[in-house]
Amino acid sequence: MRTKSLSLVLSVLLLNNSQAAEGPLQVPSPDWRDQVIYFVLTDRFADGDPSNNDQGVDEYNPAKSSHYSGGDLRGIQQKLDYIQGLGATAVWLTPPVANQWWSDKAQYAGYHGYWATDFANIDAHYGTLADYQALSRGLHGRGMYLIQDIVVNHTGNFFGYDGPYDATDTAKNFVLYESQNSRQSAPVQPPFDQINRLNPAHTAADIYHWTPPISDPTVPGQEFHYQLATLADINTANPRVRQALKHSYRYWLEQAGVDAYRIDTAKYVEHEFWQDFLHAPDGVLAKARELGKQHFLAFGEVFEASKPFAADGEAKLRRFLGTAEKPELNSVIAFPLYFELNRVLAEGQPAAQLGYRLQQHVSQFPQPHLLPTFLNNHDTKRFLAAGSPAAFLQAYALLFTIPGIPVIYQGDEQLLPETRQAMFKGGWGATADAFRPEHSMYQHIRQLADLRKQHRLFSRGEFSLLQAETAGAGILAYQMQYQGQKAMVVMNTADSPRLLAGLKLGASQARVLWQSPGAASGPLVLNPAGELTLELPGRAVLVLQPAGEAASKAVAAGKLTLGELPPAPLERDVWLQGKTDRPDLPIWPVLNGQLHQLPPVHAAADGSFRLLLPVRDLGLQQQRLQLYQAETGALSPVWQYQTDVKAASWAAAVEDPTGDDKGFDGNYKGPTQPHAQQQRDIRGLSGRSGGNVLELELQMQQISQFWAPANGFDNVHFALFFHLPQAAQLPAATELPGLNRSMPHGLSWQLGHFLFGWGNSVFNAAGANAMSTGQKLGAAPEVTVDAAKGLIRIRYHATALGLPGWDGAKIYLSTWDKTGEGVLRSIELTPSPWNFSAKAIDAPKVMDDLWLELKANNSSDH
Repeated sequence: MRTKSLSLVLSVLLLNNSQAAEGPLQVPSPDWRDQVIYFVLTDRFADGDPSNNDQGVDEYNPAKSSHYSGGDLRGIQQKLDYIQGLGATAVWLTPPVANQWWSDKAQYAGYHGYWATDFANIDAHYGTLADYQALSRGLHGRGMYLIQDIVVNHTGNFFGYDGPYDATDTAKNFVLYESQNSRQSAPVQPPFDQINRLNPAHTAADIYHWTPPISDPTVPGQEFHYQLATLADINTANPRVRQALKHSYRYWLEQAGVDAYRIDTAKYVEHEFWQDFLHAPDGVLAKARELGKQHFLAFGEVFEASKPFAADGEAKLRRFLGTAEKPELNSVIAFPLYFELNRVLAEGQPAAQLGYRLQQHVSQFPQPHLLPTFLNNHDTKRFLAAGSPAAFLQAYALLFTIPGIPVIYQGDEQLLPETRQAMFKGGWGATADAFRPEHSMYQHIRQLADLRKQHRLFSRGEFSLLQAETAGAGILAYQMQYQGQKAMVVMNTADSPRLLAGLKLGASQARVLWQSPGAASGPLVLNPAGELTLELPGRAVLVLQPAGEAASKAVAAGKLTLGELPPAPLERDVWLQGKTDRPDLPIWPVLNGQLHQLPPVHAAADGSFRLLLPVRDLGLQQQRLQLYQAETGALSPVWQYQTDVKAASWAAAVEDPTGDDKGFDGNYKGPTQPHAQQQRDIRGLSGRSGGNVLELELQMQQISQFWAPANGFDNVHFALFFHLPQAAQLPAATELPGLNRSMPHGLSWQLGHFLFGWGNSVFNAAGANAMSTGQKLGAAPEVTVDAAKGLIRIRYHATALGLPGWDGAKIYLSTWDKTGEGVLRSIELTPSPWNFSAKAIDAPKVMDDLWLELKANNSSDH
């Protein structure tokens, strides 16, 4: 009955919203700090006018991810009730401009909007200028805002090189990709129609950089002047080009009342361009001010990650903001934070990495509250490819309680699994409409949006880090403060319970403003010093508001001490001595925040006790030990230490021939795009385990980094499956999800691992089948890459994965490739740029593979 009542109330609210009056075309800029953005991939959102779906060049086919699906501008307008009901205040849509409908070179359609043929016209698949104006007025009538995605770096797939590139003779080996008889052989908007390097007039016009694709962005000149993939790179230093682009994007301000621009591929355009394009007297911002938009937001895509505990990504982003004397963009998308959110909340890296990244997010930028923050977009794999729904909700709770403008990507609120899956029935990957306000995730996001709206300290406040687990997944706590108000956000980034120990709230009580399901039961009890200690369930989030004054002095709750500690790093088990003033109560060793990893200790009558600290985990490990008595809340000081076990208990190694990456029958062919080379050829695999740790080392024929992958390698996807004799009681499966084959040697697997340049996902076999992975474990291994030596090293932690250990593990490794959005590339009967070819489209998706069986190492000390 409660669910039905909720649905009825929502239906009434949406009906009332649908009657919102049409608004003006032009409205003043909002305070962007208070906005919540909903990001729409127009072709995959809603089909409001089926008559414009097929434009007659075989570009429309909703059964294929590579083709148009039918979404349009009218579809977005028809779903504004749904978007506003979620709590969003602005809609960002992919470029609505006229596009290259089909590329013979890429064998792909420009449904996404980023392959322009005319920057100043609406694509016929999306509707008309009148439709765009109606959408703008519909948003403004609701007090909402319109954000248009724009491109200045490139047009479509129109030219390149068939053979070596000669920078001294750019006509050499130059080719046009589209036939001159093609309906779209070139852009139609002057001067971008001048694409032919072999035409003297086009050459003299100098509208494009006559260059091949980027092969190494660190080589001077490539990032700003070479092509991104095979997209025609515009010469943005050319004054004629700049005038045409300024004219086009001033046009959308005038004609459609656009309130902000998201700028695609901003990092591939020279800095001087942004000074002119945005800030010149005839630039975009001057036109915005003329129309009453005094705070027009222009936020750029600078796709960069930072290394853990470094700020190199932030430094790259910051350069595109310019200086007071030479301003550029006024905001950038928070990509370093995006990557860290995935590493920590989806993949289980130490909470301290995210704590550090949040500190950089607020300290490295002059206006962090204006940086759009996000978890998913149309170019990345979904968070749920590696993380669980509980981790996803946790990540959204963080986005809505830190400085920045939260961005909701379409389908996040419905937990859609595929990046570019359509929201409407009949679109790609959609067997039913996905516009369900009653969905639990929709409701959670709506609550978080309400929380942010009701408490301005989340959108405008000052951030400070309070606690962050250094040894792995665990407690992350931070504070937001604004105009004398405070709130604390506490979360457990692990899947199992962790101890929140002595969080200083400086108050006598704490009120819960929001919590994830099951995060806390009953009132929160603070000690007299205003400190909170409690065991947080896995993935729990609490948003707390302190109230009342804490006592000026703490009241002793009991004492726990450790005696003299041995020097670190520790190489074998050690006994520790300690003392308590409450010998009648059990003492819990808290190892890396975990209460129940070690058994409780009981003291003698005089309060003395001994604790066996196991040292078994292979390699150099950072550890943290604290003692706790639950009944009194007593906590010992924290002991930070290292362990270093050098001898493996189990080990094995196997080699593989060069050049055998030919598929199951030896006749497969890889993608024909120039960057796909020998990255899927395995040369060897070795493994070592000890205690909780398994280390694998992959020797590859080639490791490339053409696409600046976050994980350090690209053009290959690794699939690893583990048969674990010690975990026989866990769910097991035989089919390998997505690979069209079964586990070798008639065995089953309990643990799977998918790893590619932008994803790192570990899962068990519970519910797994031939198409779907099992339960996501949110504890992906550490990955390090030595590209020069062709080495990829992976370190797994059994406890974090819910496993008893690695003894006798049998490991199957195979290679293939994935799209940047996280979809295994398909098999076709003939070679193509981005997919594989074989004799059957349902052949196994395996280019090379190896089998490894760990054997007991008799030389090990353990």
